[in-house]
Amino acid sequence: MSILQRLFKPKEKRDFTQRDPEGWIDILGPLTSSGVHVTPTTALSVPAVLRAVSLLSGAVASLPLKVFRRTDKGREEATENQVYKLLHQAPNPLQTPFTFKELIMNHLLLSGNFFAFIDWQGGKPAALWPLNPAAVTVEQDQTTGAITYRINTIKGQQVLQPREVLHILGMTLDGIKGVSPITFARESIGGAIAELQHGQNFFRNGAALSGVLQHPGTLSPEAAENLRRSWREKYSGPDNAGKVAVLEEGMTFQPVALSNKDSQWLESRQVSVLDIARIFGVPPALIGHLEKASYSSQEAQNLEFLTHSLRPWLTRIEQALNRALITHSSLYVEFTTGDLLRTDLKSRFDAYRVALAAGFMSVNEIRKLENLPAVDGGDILYRPLNMGELGKEESPIDEGD
Repeated sequence: MSILQRLFKPKEKRDFTQRDPEGWIDILGPLTSSGVHVTPTTALSVPAVLRAVSLLSGAVASLPLKVFRRTDKGREEATENQVYKLLHQAPNPLQTPFTFKELIMNHLLLSGNFFAFIDWQGGKPAALWPLNPAAVTVEQDQTTGAITYRINTIKGQQVLQPREVLHILGMTLDGIKGVSPITFARESIGGAIAELQHGQNFFRNGAALSGVLQHPGTLSPEAAENLRRSWREKYSGPDNAGKVAVLEEGMTFQPVALSNKDSQWLESRQVSVLDIARIFGVPPALIGHLEKASYSSQEAQNLEFLTHSLRPWLTRIEQALNRALITHSSLYVEFTTGDLLRTDLKSRFDAYRVALAAGFMSVNEIRKLENLPAVDGGDILYRPLNMGELGKEESPIDEGD
């Protein structure tokens, strides 16, 4: 019996073991123009897609996700809160916070939705159990507008209420369920898969000889098949590439296919990488397209990645968690993204020097950012001597003093 089964009383008969042993229920969908089916699994066979997904999911998973409490002086970490422990220590007995956040992004990028069962105990969420998005159907009552979640399990369909489900939507057209980028970009990704298959077939067939053998006479079906088999065994495949063919009985070889160079196969693969970068909204250089790339400003690249690639996803996750798990108005969930904006040592220390001189950061605040312990007297904020409150003049100094 699985852990999810033990979360419920026997009379409830709720079992979240999935029908698909691999964790994905791949629906083939329509055939693309390139002649291939595009599913989450086949899409990941394209290196650029795999890198884009792993880049986004890894970046999100590495960011601390904390619960903060609003105070009169600003905010503080609510480390004693149960939601903080789930998101920062262990969402469930089987997964680490990194794995859980990585799974959130993988599901969002590949299926457009992330679902997790919320195990409420004593009015608090005790665990978050991810659900297979392919096994969940979101339903809305046309009269009341109420949302329910229908889950396919080995014991049949189970219905969950919104309070029992953490639902994070990706791109959505109706506000009820998300849509995967792969769904809309099926043709582009299908073309990339077809290009990979073409390259594999090209090298498997010898990467050189591809055409028609012409015989001056007439061959019987058996003789033609023997000739074809003999030719394939001697000159096809990567191990036979570059061999010199010996033709007998007046036969000639007539090429009928373009080479990879003639068909601009390499150029088309580069275009596919750019298309995939656009689909997932990541800088091309970060998924391996280094043409015209420049690393002169790592800070600018990190800021672009955070602002345009990560920030929308972080906001989706934060708001969904706040809505599903936070029960007190003074608390909220937020990613801390400071590490992504850290630059080289000299630039960082120069920025600290300006912050300290301007009086809006203390020594201990700076030391905390550098993972250093606090020091005595390090909480003092300094004000520049050549600055004062607007509209007020400093009292004159007594010459007798």
